[in-house]
Amino acid sequence: MEKYLRLLNPKTTNFDAIGGGSHGSMTAQDVCVALSYANLTSVQQSLLNLYAMNQNSIEQIKVTTKHIQAELNAMKRADLSEDTEISIFIALVELSKVPGSYKPSVRNRAVIGGVSKDRVQRKLNQVVNEYKGLFEDEIKKISSKIKYQFKD
Repeated sequence: MEKYLRLLNPKTTNFDAIGGGSHGSMTAQDVCVALSYANLTSVQQSLLNLYAMNQNSIEQIKVTTKHIQAELNAMKRADLSEDTEISIFIALVELSKVPGSYKPSVRNRAVIGGVSKDRVQRKLNQVVNEYKGLFEDEIKKISSKIKYQFKD
């Protein structure tokens, strides 16, 4: 999926070096069309923006957290409590913002969420793991939907 999304940035793509065979070169427009035909849900579109399109500043993650929480609430997969919002925020930060050497400990999650270690240990830790697993599954679905659009 990353190789297709890199085509969206013309500064980093050498279109002359891309072999197209009998089908011609793949361009940024081809990637845009494939993304539009992938029929991503609004949650999947938000995750794609955070995870792959590098729109992952803290402010954008906070806005996305509220959007995803509302969408999951409409699907009866989450409630509108503060604990749910903090859990989704921590899961999104762990997916899109932390370095590769990050370890998801109680202390690290408390720092990210701005809450006490006890609150994370008693209430939020399991919920964060559930949402993180849910979001990882959605990212796999996004990848398969985009790859399907590029099949011959």
